[in-house]
This record gives sequence, structure tokens and C-alpha cells, in this order.
Amino acid sequence: MKKFLFLLFLLAVIAVTLMATCPDKKAHHEALKDVASKVINAEMLNSKIDESMASIGTMLAINVVDAYLSSNLILGDHTFYNIGIVFYKGEPQAVSVGVFNHVFTIDEDTAKEIIKDKISLPNLEDLQGF
Repeated sequence: MKKFLFLLFLLAVIAVTLMATCPDKKAHHEALKDVASKVINAEMLNSKIDESMASIGTMLAINVVDAYLSSNLILGDHTFYNIGIVFYKGEPQAVSVGVFNHVFTIDEDTAKEIIKDKISLPNLEDLQGF
């Protein structure tokens, strides 16, 4: 009987800890923005444009991602964890999971695919002569 009560107490402590440490929407937003920044920076470094145009393009793309996440990120709040969702190709796609005050995000390849599909910026190589 003591083992059973200890197990119930332990489960209750874990449940309360999970509920108390669920990250908010801002934490999901920042984690996803960090992943998007890494992807955008990597793409700009691989492009064949000059450094000043790459930095302007990077700044512009990150601001577009920030605005997109501000208006389209939906936080599905479950009791012990939460899920960040965006609509991609008409379907809801989980892009982040928050638990124990940490946000786990999608990998960079998936983020790259979503960013390229959602952000249609002009080809920066065409702007190099300006």
C-alpha cells in the first residue's frame, strides 16, 4: 500500500511540474524564429550574391517569418504540454512541441521547405546589379 501511495504522489508531482513548466506562445515563436534564422542564414551564405545584399535579404526574410509566425502560429494547449501549429498546404502541421519549459522544433530541412513555399521573395541574384 505504501508503494502505491508513493507512486500516486510521484505521478502527482510529475503532473504538477508538467503543468507549471509548459512554455507559452512567445517561447514557441522565438524557438521557431531561431530555426528559421539558421535556415535563412545558411541559404544566404550558399548563394552567389554579395555580402551586403545577402544581409539585406536575410533581414527581410527573417522579418517576414516573424510577421508570419505572429499572425499564423496557433498554440494547441494540452494540459501537460502544448503544440505549435501552422497551416501548410491547407493542412495543419505541428512545428513545435513545448514541455518542461523547453520548445522542441521541426528540423532545419522541414523548416527550409516551409519557408521556401511560404515566402516568395524576388530572386536576389537578379537584384545584384542594382
